[in-house]
Amino acid sequence: MRATNVLLLLVLLTSSAFAVDVKMEPVKPTPVTANTQLGKKLYDRYCSQCHGNEGKGDGPAAEFVYPRPRDFTMAIFKVRTTLSGQLPTDHDLFHLISEGLPGTSMPAWKKFLTVNERWQLVHHVKTFDSLGLFKEEPVKEQVVIDTAPKMTDALIAKGAGLYQQKKCGQCHGSQGRGDGASAAGMKDEWGELIRPVNFTKSWRFRGGDRIEDIYRTFTTGFNGTPMPSFVDAIPAADDRWALAAFVKSLARPQKNAQVLKASFVKGEIPVDPYAKEWEGAEFVDFPLAGQIIQEPRWFKPMHDVITARALYNDREIAFLLEWDDGIQGADSVTVQLPTTDTGNVKPYFLLGNKGHPVDLWQWSAKEGGSRMTATGAATPRELGNLIGEGGYKDGQYRVLLRRSLKGGENEVSFEPGKFTPIAFHLRDGDNGEEGMKMSLSTWYAVLPEPTMPLTVWLWPFGIGFLALGGEFWLLRRMRRKCRK
Repeated sequence: MRATNVLLLLVLLTSSAFAVDVKMEPVKPTPVTANTQLGKKLYDRYCSQCHGNEGKGDGPAAEFVYPRPRDFTMAIFKVRTTLSGQLPTDHDLFHLISEGLPGTSMPAWKKFLTVNERWQLVHHVKTFDSLGLFKEEPVKEQVVIDTAPKMTDALIAKGAGLYQQKKCGQCHGSQGRGDGASAAGMKDEWGELIRPVNFTKSWRFRGGDRIEDIYRTFTTGFNGTPMPSFVDAIPAADDRWALAAFVKSLARPQKNAQVLKASFVKGEIPVDPYAKEWEGAEFVDFPLAGQIIQEPRWFKPMHDVITARALYNDREIAFLLEWDDGIQGADSVTVQLPTTDTGNVKPYFLLGNKGHPVDLWQWSAKEGGSRMTATGAATPRELGNLIGEGGYKDGQYRVLLRRSLKGGENEVSFEPGKFTPIAFHLRDGDNGEEGMKMSLSTWYAVLPEPTMPLTVWLWPFGIGFLALGGEFWLLRRMRRKCRK
């Protein structure tokens, strides 16, 4: 044990020695003293189910969440304002408990616990440190995060050059979708498989998606993961700000809506998913959650959103579905529709129900297009006039599903101006998802937007002309009266 402590101390000293160019400041004092009994009581009530009674990350819920809950006994924490390899400050732990960790099951406890209660959890979490590092070697300095520079094209371009030069794409991919050559097979300090962060999904950034948060991560690294500190590789703070600006430029917020609008196009709908017509089509991000209703329940879905676009012409309608996946595998996607016009009554959102069947359009990276009808359980059927094509490029799947507007037997018809229920299922083959092991959405709606008739534009001119003519007539009549 003593040898381990000495080794860790050397790592800490070495990290500090290499980080001499990083601006540091004294650690802020902890404002609340420990109340041992209250801290334990709060932990047992709110935290032990995931992190375990002894803080080993082995609570009864640990097997049902991804990533697994943190093991506190090794005193390794990712999100910190301290140098690589060092412990977090008490304020770091308080911030983490308060704000939670996006993209994980760790919630923002500031919504449920008082300031004092969160400080007591900070004190109690530190008691699980089996190495005694919090007592023997508490950190005395933390990194200063200065005001972020203005995001400019020049700063982003500089960061893009550093991204290429430092080979960030080796893990995170050329487009930042986590699909680099080294992405598969990565493990963290606890032996768990870990995937590089998808920089386009800002809502999943563990330590926050502000440029200041990204800069902090490049400066401190993520302890316990393959993500290192870039202080040695990029010693100049201005350069790390530039890299943070580039990563920030890759990210986008979710664009959620209840309705997917299908735009009308003249002529043929493009069959190339990268055609400019598709790039210009309005998109919606539909949230997904694990299927936990029927066995086998799936608590650890890899995907949390699917992006959809839709176009139609006078004969058919087409849906373009997109989802990011850093590791290419046997993924599959399903579009779920009612088989007939349901009026105000929708089928059960998971595979329909008796009396309210659903039509399932599916595309699989292994088998291509297929089709099923379901009333609680799926039954294969002929593809009919459904066409499904898809592929994988730069860490992203794109799947195009097309069908005629007019429905046949067990097919709903799509009509301009009419809402049709739609839902989605998504399975990540590399994550062992198949059958009922999937992520899924609730019901949303697709709306083919009605085309504007010429009369819509002529009526305002006609009304204006009549109003002008009436005004002219009224003036002439008044002038005649005045002459009399």
